[in-house]
Amino acid sequence: MVMKTEKNRQTANLELVKQSNLTLVFNFINAHQPVSRASIARATGLSPTTVSSLADELISENMIEETGMGTLHGSGRKPIMLAVKTDGGCVVAVEVRKGTLEFEVFDLKGNSVVYQKCGISDYEKLGDIIADEVEKIYKGHGRLLGICVGVPGIVDKRTKRVLSKLIPVNRDNNFFDVLRMRFPDVKIKLGNESSFCAYIEKVEAKKDIHSLVYIDINVGIGSGIILDDRIYTGAFGNAGEFGHMSVDADGRVCKCGNRGCIEEMAGPPAICKALGVSSISEIDTNDKSVYEKLDDICKYFACGINNIMNMINPEAVVLGGEVTYLGQPFLDRIKKKLDEIMFSADPEVFSLRFSSVSGNAVTKGGGKYLLDRIFEDGDFIIE
Repeated sequence: MVMKTEKNRQTANLELVKQSNLTLVFNFINAHQPVSRASIARATGLSPTTVSSLADELISENMIEETGMGTLHGSGRKPIMLAVKTDGGCVVAVEVRKGTLEFEVFDLKGNSVVYQKCGISDYEKLGDIIADEVEKIYKGHGRLLGICVGVPGIVDKRTKRVLSKLIPVNRDNNFFDVLRMRFPDVKIKLGNESSFCAYIEKVEAKKDIHSLVYIDINVGIGSGIILDDRIYTGAFGNAGEFGHMSVDADGRVCKCGNRGCIEEMAGPPAICKALGVSSISEIDTNDKSVYEKLDDICKYFACGINNIMNMINPEAVVLGGEVTYLGQPFLDRIKKKLDEIMFSADPEVFSLRFSSVSGNAVTKGGGKYLLDRIFEDGDFIIE
């Protein structure tokens, strides 16, 4: 029995290595196409034999194709070039919102080929509604390889259930199980929407970074965490609750029961209250006195970001959501407060900025994260 267990373990490890190598080769081709097998081997460190075997498998799966002869540098035969086959498959990313579902289909090169919205009122049928729409919109774009669903709530990694205060979905809602039943051979990923926003911020950053925290500042305040190029959600799935980090032990009581949470002390409702308006869009950003009145708000954000820096030490912190309407003067004031309390940070390494992603960051990030790990085995639940 021990020998059988060890053999099974070795087989599983070999399969993981193969999945990792397939991912490595596919992503390298996607990033550098057209490219030769020899170039892939030199760049990845894999043997030419391994690269050829993996390339042949990807060709048989209709995910890459040979595109003709490349340029010869030196003697010998011209190399045969490889490229991702755009119509070889697709993934669908979904954002679940209050009253709305947003869908985006991406081809294997990561190009958006379909984007659409639909209304939803009955969240008890969420799984079937998502499945029905996915079946409609992916047709004509190759084999469906994956579905990614971003939700505004906590994802329990053990039960694959969601707890949310922003949409009427709780732990009794089994929409993930419904999707798994409807698409038994498709990889499915489920995660908090801020995590996918964080991932696309990392992908589209102007410099190569591997760790980032995205803070989504709306009615609620959440965050997504990227560590070593992967989404991090903690042991149980609820890492990133930036809004419920306390920055004032004697502050106002938050709806979570804690005192002085950033969401309570500095969220959009607190900003509007400080300025005597009903919504952030009413604020006159040309009035310099506005930012003076938000001095305490900026201090609270700076304290929270400083805690992130002390605990995680990311290369970048990105602010998104409603708060970006307040513009650069608001961000500059947060930076000034942060500089007063943070350990020295090299500006060449660390940056604090507003989000610059256009389009739907949730679906873009979810689709990209899924494509980057399309060969990973099992139910595609966030790490």
